[in-house]
Amino acid sequence: MKTLGILLSTAGLAGAGAIALAQPAQAVELANCPGARSISTATIYRDHKPPGWGDIKLIRDSCSQYWAEVTMDDRVPQHALSSAYLIQYGGSNNGRALSCDSAGGTGAVVAGQRTCRTPKVKSGDTSTTFVAVAREFHDFGGGYVKISENQTARTR
Repeated sequence: MKTLGILLSTAGLAGAGAIALAQPAQAVELANCPGARSISTATIYRDHKPPGWGDIKLIRDSCSQYWAEVTMDDRVPQHALSSAYLIQYGGSNNGRALSCDSAGGTGAVVAGQRTCRTPKVKSGDTSTTFVAVAREFHDFGGGYVKISENQTARTR
């Protein structure tokens, strides 16, 4: 009887371990989405004049996930920051704007950094389009003020 109890408790632990290690199907699917590529890119200028200080990209992967990514040419200096924004047009979230600081994003580009990305948005709706926007801010002593902005073409 003691042996049966040990076998049953061991089987129970083994079953719990197998359940704890199982991944949700969605997590596995999202992890297996190769083929991320930039579908629209724009150079970012201060006062809309060269030289450019970085690029904003709208990116899509093979699972129809979209995100925006800003990459600065140089590391951001003290008292400055930059962020990418993903703007959605159409679908149930028409007008939604997500930034690098939104849940699932990497956080705004701050002093010493060069890049950030927004959370990924899955969209199979062919009528939904997206725009990636980059904004740069500087704190001249009275709080952060936007000093530049540019965006990609609106596309799917």
